[in-house]
Parts: sequence; C-alpha cells; structure tokens
Amino acid sequence: MSRQHKITIVVFCIGVLLFGIGVGVAFTEFGGLTYGGTEILGETDMKTENLDVAFEPEDEVWNIWGTRSWHRGYYGGTNDMDIRTDSSVPPDTVRFCVTYNASRVEPFASLDMDSATIDFGWYWNETDELALMMEAKDKALQSMKEGRLVSFDTVEVEQVDIYVNPQNAEDVRIIY
Repeated sequence: MSRQHKITIVVFCIGVLLFGIGVGVAFTEFGGLTYGGTEILGETDMKTENLDVAFEPEDEVWNIWGTRSWHRGYYGGTNDMDIRTDSSVPPDTVRFCVTYNASRVEPFASLDMDSATIDFGWYWNETDELALMMEAKDKALQSMKEGRLVSFDTVEVEQVDIYVNPQNAEDVRIIY
C-alpha cells in the first residue's frame, strides 16, 4: 500500500469520526429542546363585524361561494360549516359574522346576480412581509436559546358564521 493510500484512509477515518461527533452533539442539543407551542406574528387588531347581503329569493337556490374552502378549521371553525338560522336577521338577507384581524385583512361579501352566487372573502391589507419574517427569525432564535422550538402563525380570519332568517333556510347553500 502506498503512502498516499494510507493518508487517504487516515483522512477518511478522521472524517467519519468527526461526522459521528457532530451527529452526537446535534442529537444532544436538539434532544433537549421542547415544543413551545404557536406564537402569533405581527400586529393583531381583532374585530367582529356583520356583513349583510340582501338577495331576492328565486326558484333556484343561491350559492354562497368560497367560505367552506377558507374555513377548514384554520380559523377557529370546523370542517362542517353550516348556515344557521336566526330570526334577528332580516328576511332575504345573508349575514356573515366575521372575526378578523383588521391589520391584515378586510372582509367583503357581494352578490352576483348573473350566477346567483353570494361571494365572501377578504382583501389583504398592505403588510410588510419582510418585517414578519425578521420577527419570526428573532423569536425563533430567542426560543432556541430558551430550549424551546415554536411554530409561527399569523391571524387573518379567526371565525366566520353564516346566518339567514328562518324563512330563507332553503333559499341558500354553501358551495366550494
């Protein structure tokens, strides 16, 4: 065996040894971390608002568009979103009771007569995404110094409830 082969084998063995030490140190460090839950990033200015949309009952059912796909449990709701009846809602009106972060979004509800749909959604406010990313970095580093791992979230829409007058219970339905 030549001298160059011996040097290569020694360098390889030292590399494997250092790799093993590095993996051991990493497991030791990360093994001591605990999960610290979820932290909310950015400013939260929570508001609850009712958005009423008047419609004219017709032979066909009015479709409420978009709410189920945005309401899959992420915003404090459930997958089984239903339209609730409430006698305080005026007849021929759909009421969206929305709890949202006014610093991030502005909800809207509108009527589309051509397709017999009631659209619900929200517009994004101008926010500094880089500032949110830097806040997440700072919080992540601080939590790691404290021996915790945290996940991050922003709050846009927390809850959406849909109400109609009992006499209109059969006039509307939720679609995707």
